[in-house]
Amino acid sequence: YEQFLGEVNVHVFEDWCGETVDQLRKDQLFPLFPHSRTTINRLAVYPKWENYGLRIFGYLHPGENGEYIFAISSDGNSEFWLSENESPEGLKLLAFIGKTGTEWTAPGEYEKFASQTTQPVHLERREQYYFEIIYKQSKGMDHMEVAWRLNSEDSSFEVITAAYLSLYIDDSSSMEMDTDTISQTLATQFLSPDPFLKPEVDMVNEDPRDVIYKIPLLNDSELQDVVPSCAYRPIYIFDNATIVRYEGINHVRYSTIYPNDHTRLSDEDMQGQLCFYKNDERGGFDSYLKIEGEPEGKTKVIEGEEPKKNPKWNQVFNVNPVDFNSKQNDFCVNTCKKAGNIIMQKKDAMIIVDAFMRHLQSKPNNDLVLKRVLNVEKKYNDTEGTRYLIELEMENREGKSVLMSKYLYSGAMKNGDPLVLCNAKGFAWNPEVTVHVILAVKNQGRWVKYFIKELENVYKVTGDKNFNIIIVDFNSHDINIEKELKIAKLPSYQFKKLDGRFAKAQGIQVGVDLVRDDNSILFMVDLHIHFPPVLIQNVRKHCVQGKMVFAPVVMRLDCGATLEAPKGFWETDGYGLVGIYKSDMDRIGGMNTAEFTDKWGGEDWELLDRIILNKLEVERLNIRNFAHFYHSKRGMWNKT
Repeated sequence: YEQFLGEVNVHVFEDWCGETVDQLRKDQLFPLFPHSRTTINRLAVYPKWENYGLRIFGYLHPGENGEYIFAISSDGNSEFWLSENESPEGLKLLAFIGKTGTEWTAPGEYEKFASQTTQPVHLERREQYYFEIIYKQSKGMDHMEVAWRLNSEDSSFEVITAAYLSLYIDDSSSMEMDTDTISQTLATQFLSPDPFLKPEVDMVNEDPRDVIYKIPLLNDSELQDVVPSCAYRPIYIFDNATIVRYEGINHVRYSTIYPNDHTRLSDEDMQGQLCFYKNDERGGFDSYLKIEGEPEGKTKVIEGEEPKKNPKWNQVFNVNPVDFNSKQNDFCVNTCKKAGNIIMQKKDAMIIVDAFMRHLQSKPNNDLVLKRVLNVEKKYNDTEGTRYLIELEMENREGKSVLMSKYLYSGAMKNGDPLVLCNAKGFAWNPEVTVHVILAVKNQGRWVKYFIKELENVYKVTGDKNFNIIIVDFNSHDINIEKELKIAKLPSYQFKKLDGRFAKAQGIQVGVDLVRDDNSILFMVDLHIHFPPVLIQNVRKHCVQGKMVFAPVVMRLDCGATLEAPKGFWETDGYGLVGIYKSDMDRIGGMNTAEFTDKWGGEDWELLDRIILNKLEVERLNIRNFAHFYHSKRGMWNKT
């Protein structure tokens, strides 16, 4: 006990934007994965830093019995929590500075806000009282102090010093990834948003596609003869025999989808929004306003005043409805990183759905009834025709929902040609195929633990047993990854340890070589990613052996942005996250480990070049809730 006296615990969370304490609680690493653990010997800090958060905790030991008044001061928002005894379970918020991030105080300024000071609290000299301080700093002068005084007229506030402090726990020797010693209390809990408030961003609203895995899948054999078969013809492949290095990114085409999945970042600032509209073929907005006549009415002139120079408030004009979402193209999606998926018009989607349903209803003994259209994806080529992925929720004769998820083709049509649907031979997705999620890492322990927890959640929510985690570790010293995998609740995993400096291409290829089943899918990923539960099934749907690979687009979140308030941009230039069958990966030669030996950056584009040269189609879509968290690059991929 005595060796704990004179200090309190400090956990530091780096490189996280935002000015409120609630913003710190939204950090994916808070409170379990601090970037550093240290101690202080008085409740005052002045590190001259920015974009960080602190959790300070330990015990108070009053010098005498009596009523105490506490006060907190900080530049940035902060909170002081105190328990009625030594137990963290009795914590109560007693004082705080601000909730919006605009509030601040000068050093030692304890009476600027009423919320800064507490009501009198009775403390006993021989007791110890657990406390916590949560502090969030953005930019500017950073400081935080907690002071106390006796509840008497002649007392004044003094910063609480070492004589009255002790540690909650000695965690100075703990491994960075040891979370067993980190308590979670009321002070650390994420404050959920009010369920009655409308979300700030449309994309966080529920979409049936997010939980489509909950609907039992209709066996493809039940749909075998609904439409006639036809030969597979790729919708878009690269025709040349050679390609300029890194030119493959210019030969990837996006599908259009229905209904709107709200992946367009429409809450962004005006400058960010203009790129979306500038890509419209007309350019600007004036051409959408149709002036229909001279201004109506007269301007009233008040005696003694000059008449107003603009009577045009009554200008007569008209506008027609414009569907900007469906007017976008691949160029817009790639260059305007706020645009999101290209949205198909309802009439275009329903033409295909209605045609399929007519085929289905013409079959004898059919008992399926259309309940709702969940998802339609379309890829078009004016010479080869159109491919669709159609996903319909159907109801069988027992009244139970089933999911129809199937690729269909229609040939190239001239004006007036009837729509003819067919089932392309050999082009179908396998709902049972194993997906191997491959990750190469070094000294990123806190994020590796987060990665494992994310995939644990996918397994817990979906019950999907047909995926396997492969982690290749370049001798990390901050975490025992194999131990973490053993205790995790995952369907299966593989682990390989390598020596030497981190080499991403080599690490991925080692993971690829661990897969023995040529008929399984490799999904190569990065750290710092949120995996929506539907993602693994999405990878299966968009990978077709010998024919198509999947390169889902991840949303790169801004510093301080969260899944609940996702601000950022779509990483349309990145191809580091890609799904491909093992047989196809072997056929194109795997990762380029000869050239990318001890560097990374560009290995994904080089791999894409060879995918395209080998006549594989590349499916590309922005995936809702598939997000890359902002993170510090400090100490990343230690080269030693």
